[in-house]
Amino acid sequence: MRVTQEADYAIRICLILDSLGEKTGAAVIAEQACITPKIALKVLRKLNTAGYVRSYKGVSGGYELARAGDEIKILDLIELIDGPVRISKCLDCDHECSKNPCKTDCKMHIAFGVVNKKLIENLGMINIRMLHDKNVSPSDIADIINN
Repeated sequence: MRVTQEADYAIRICLILDSLGEKTGAAVIAEQACITPKIALKVLRKLNTAGYVRSYKGVSGGYELARAGDEIKILDLIELIDGPVRISKCLDCDHECSKNPCKTDCKMHIAFGVVNKKLIENLGMINIRMLHDKNVSPSDIADIINN
């Protein structure tokens, strides 16, 4: 499983909007996220449709978070853009394994399932606010995940 560049952009955009804490134009967001305005608008549209971002039209328009940064989980943003987190296609319900059709007896399926569950839990513990809050260190995030 690899987080796509677009999901990374969605996270970055939410980080920027949370840190600025005010309505911000797409051009400023794109510049701060180091992405093109076209890509920023594409991602902002998805975030707006999903209810993570609120958009305002007109001369004084722009974008702001529709939720508090501590309510936006990294897992949710990744799944919005990339779909369900799966480390292997064998974890998909509709995938038929050619090696072991009965997934309940497959050690690899069980191992991948346990690892995938832990990955989802860990990503669900990290929110946007944690990632830009200067009072939260990388070791604080590791402690939150490991407890």
